[in-house]
Amino acid sequence: MGDEEARIESGLASLVNDTFLRRVVHLREVDSTNSHAIGLLAAKASIDTPSLVYAESQHAGRGRGMNQWWSAAGSLTFSIVVDLQKLGFSDAQKPLLPLLTGLAIRRTGCAMLPSADFKIKWPNDVYVADKKLAGILIEVPSHSLDHAVIGVGLNVNNRFANAPDSLASIGTSLADQSGASHDRVLVLRSFLQELDAVFQTFASGENVLSDWSSYCLLTGKQVTLQTGSTQAMGLCHGINATGALVLETSNGRQPFVGGVVQSWG
Repeated sequence: MGDEEARIESGLASLVNDTFLRRVVHLREVDSTNSHAIGLLAAKASIDTPSLVYAESQHAGRGRGMNQWWSAAGSLTFSIVVDLQKLGFSDAQKPLLPLLTGLAIRRTGCAMLPSADFKIKWPNDVYVADKKLAGILIEVPSHSLDHAVIGVGLNVNNRFANAPDSLASIGTSLADQSGASHDRVLVLRSFLQELDAVFQTFASGENVLSDWSSYCLLTGKQVTLQTGSTQAMGLCHGINATGALVLETSNGRQPFVGGVVQSWG
């Protein structure tokens, strides 16, 4: 093990003491951290939560639907296994999970780059300077409905000048925005601490998303939303208390719990 690998290994191990994590799984390479985390749940009747699955390289990372996540050297790819009941989530509140995770990513970015403009695109993306910085994939395994796997792809040191042409103009990283490299373990630690704080605020009953409109990428814009085989179009009015996207359509103001935002402007 080289010096850099040893430093990362030590830093990851320290997260059990420095954050709300109970377990850390460090992988050199994996197809998908979410798939590995779901496998851990399937293999055990119980698992210490929250647990982190961290991979240096992920070659089949998943996004929502059929999307894939571009995972290059310098990015952060990880999944967190959480117990929904322990966190205080009811079934109706599960759609809030990607929004709360996005808020924690945004707070992490704002602390690092206070002058940058971080926004959240409902339901699972974080943007900065109008380019995608992070994606979130929430999965609730059918064999363990009390748990959720929070998958995160966060661009830290991977420069988008080296990205595929289809991504170079729409994605960005913390390094692209700051002009400097960042310690990925420190970024991860900051995110975990922010996520813990968000979850604690949520569990207290406080509306942690009360200022959503101030950092919502879509509010006030005309949005086209694909929902199954149909499309909905309308002016975005933010979200409601359950985390549903609210659009002013030709049929009036309507909430949408799921769907893929195809365009906005």
